[in-house]
Amino acid sequence: MDETAIKQNEEKTIGVDIGGTKISAGLVENGNILASVTLPTPVNGKQEDVIDLVVMAINRVISEDVTGIGVGIPGLVDTSTGTVYDVQNIPSFTNVPLKKVLEKKLGKEIFLNNDANCFALGASKFGNGKSYNNMVGLTLGTGLGGGVVLHGHLYEGMGCGAGEFGYLPYRGGILEHYCSGQFFQRQYNITGKEAYALALQRDEKALRMFNHFGHHLGEAIKMIAHVFAPEAVILGGSISRNFDFFQQSMWADIRQFPYKHVIDNLVVMPAVNPEIAIIGAASLVSKLE
Repeated sequence: MDETAIKQNEEKTIGVDIGGTKISAGLVENGNILASVTLPTPVNGKQEDVIDLVVMAINRVISEDVTGIGVGIPGLVDTSTGTVYDVQNIPSFTNVPLKKVLEKKLGKEIFLNNDANCFALGASKFGNGKSYNNMVGLTLGTGLGGGVVLHGHLYEGMGCGAGEFGYLPYRGGILEHYCSGQFFQRQYNITGKEAYALALQRDEKALRMFNHFGHHLGEAIKMIAHVFAPEAVILGGSISRNFDFFQQSMWADIRQFPYKHVIDNLVVMPAVNPEIAIIGAASLVSKLE
């Protein structure tokens, strides 16, 4: 094997996943996390507070031989300039020149992308989506995020805005209101975590909640199938861990898709690695997309 190829395969990188509730960083080598740390996101903090926490998380896992750092942002990012335009769940994080700031503080090259894109990229290259050339990653958490992989390559779209399925109009609101943790809060005044705990006890009301959630998610997947007709949809985020409670109603809706041959071989499944978004962010460094 070529020496350059060996070096690229064995390089150490860092992946950072910035979320609405937590910031996670991991030291990654060849798709494996060697060390990781998770810190709570200062949601209402100033830009400097959030940046300082990102730097703190990175410094806890960094090693001298790290070649670069990839960061997943829960919002729109200009990947060419490294500017974060807007982060819905962190109000102060608007028009932040994050690449420039982090490179100055850390002395390493920084690569930015949308967090759901990082999830989709990680699932495609290192997770249970790697058998599929065309797949969509959906993150079901605080919001509904999406990333699109076409012919084995991440499709970002203009301004890194591709895959923002959560903002599609739906039932007088948007899909995110029905296909994320917001559904349980808005419809039942309960968190997804609380609903899951009740469902485990076979609470009938909680089971109905997940049944309704599955129908809405099925509708979302049908919308995606109309546009991309993917081979697979890989689910991530905290709600995806409740898959057993909503998959039946989800599939009941998906099977109503008008073009049977499109969904006959469609695979919908949760990601097997809960830290795949970190690995996807780290892979931005090596340009593996």
